[in-house]
Amino acid sequence: MKYIAKLNKIDFIVLIVIVIIGLIHLPFPFDGDQAFFRLGALEMQQGKVLYRDFWDIKQPGIFCFYFLAGSLFGFNEIGIHLFELIYMVFFSITLLLTLKSYFRHQIIASLVPLLTVGVYYTVSGAWHLTQVEALVGFPLFLCLWLTFKSFKNDGKQRFYLLLMSGLIGGIVLLFKLLLLLIVVGLWLTIFMYSLIIKRQKIQKILIDTCLPIFIGIMLPLLVVASYFVWVNSFSIVYQTFFIYPPLILANTIFNKINFISGIKWLLESFYPLLLMGSVAVYISLYKSKNILTLLLVVWCIFGLSVIFLQRTALWQYHYLLLFVPIGILATKGLDILWDYLKELRSLIPAVLLIFLLFLPLSLALIKKSATLARNNFALTEDTRLQYQTIFRKKYPSLHDEANFISQSGSIAGDIYVAGDPSIYYFSGRNQATILRGWALEYFLSEQWLALINQLDSSKPPYIFIDYEPQAIIKANFPKMLEFVEQRYQIMRQDNNGIWYILKSGI
Repeated sequence: MKYIAKLNKIDFIVLIVIVIIGLIHLPFPFDGDQAFFRLGALEMQQGKVLYRDFWDIKQPGIFCFYFLAGSLFGFNEIGIHLFELIYMVFFSITLLLTLKSYFRHQIIASLVPLLTVGVYYTVSGAWHLTQVEALVGFPLFLCLWLTFKSFKNDGKQRFYLLLMSGLIGGIVLLFKLLLLLIVVGLWLTIFMYSLIIKRQKIQKILIDTCLPIFIGIMLPLLVVASYFVWVNSFSIVYQTFFIYPPLILANTIFNKINFISGIKWLLESFYPLLLMGSVAVYISLYKSKNILTLLLVVWCIFGLSVIFLQRTALWQYHYLLLFVPIGILATKGLDILWDYLKELRSLIPAVLLIFLLFLPLSLALIKKSATLARNNFALTEDTRLQYQTIFRKKYPSLHDEANFISQSGSIAGDIYVAGDPSIYYFSGRNQATILRGWALEYFLSEQWLALINQLDSSKPPYIFIDYEPQAIIKANFPKMLEFVEQRYQIMRQDNNGIWYILKSGI
């Protein structure tokens, strides 16, 4: 009779802990990225078509995630983070059910959600939560696990496993096309295994391995492509995904400051896991030749390649692409060491060692919990803002900017913000243009012209320009500032930026 993995009592305790850790993060503030994703998702709900009516260079997966979250639980911090928590709990259950046989000790196997999802929440701030790199961990793991299972199966079962692996891989690409490197890395591993270890002919490998993967990966891509053809937007989608990225990359340089900052954050946040994971790589891969460990290492290697290819950004949250394989490998390392630790006369030194190793992560979580408790668990609007301000000091000033155009007598209508999209969120207004006002440093010259035309035709009653974007506009396309100054007059100027109001008669 085939062994079927089931959840045990310790698994349920771990899942409860994951829920508690996630609940601490429900009132966390939006950062600029999250506010922008929320804005795009809200406009989708209002009937606008992504890329045609609301443009961004990112693939549609992240906007669809926010669309589902907002539609189910509300387009606010609590709603988006609640949906992410439910998503992560399902991911935790999947890890527990699929990885039981990977570990020798079931008590250690139960810890895998804590060292993956739990650590993700613990090290993440407002900027890191609900980013693409964090969310793709779930489908990437499913793709890896289905690929791993196909190693041990033949015939129809292998075909269906690889078909599903390709299907999940296609969903991953809907979040970010560059992640193709990781899924190809996983599939390349099974290709080489079939060629070198099983000594299969290339023709058989192409039919048995590559064909189901190709069919699977094309299904979600064709569905999305068909949708954009149906709404007459395929040309702009094609340009967004395949024309603009290389042009943007050619116009920018390697971001040395972000590279150092990102590596530092990775080491500071994950060094206990990296130490434990190195044990797993040495024993489980080098000595035991474990295929699942090999696939996890492949994920890490190709994941780093994906991160470094984004040389113009290299943001800290990009390294969240690795929290799943690092966490699983760390759990495997602990599993291996557990045999040696059990041989000690007393387990106290072993427990103390593990406690000290993970003390920094525990302290970070305790600090977040204490902050939430001190602010009455952020149950009211005032206490929530106090709590959010601790994790994003700019939040009150962004509130003030939104309140300024929400006073009685303010002109109704959509606005344009060259700066933090949180102003849209707090003001309850949408973006007046198709092109964004966020991350203007990546705009191409033709997009600046298009932005002026969109501002001219939409005539938003208010325009806000933050000082940092103002410097970017001045350096890249000063004609936009000239346009604003001709059509608008300064209404307010403070430490955040300048509010403009449309001149009468225009």
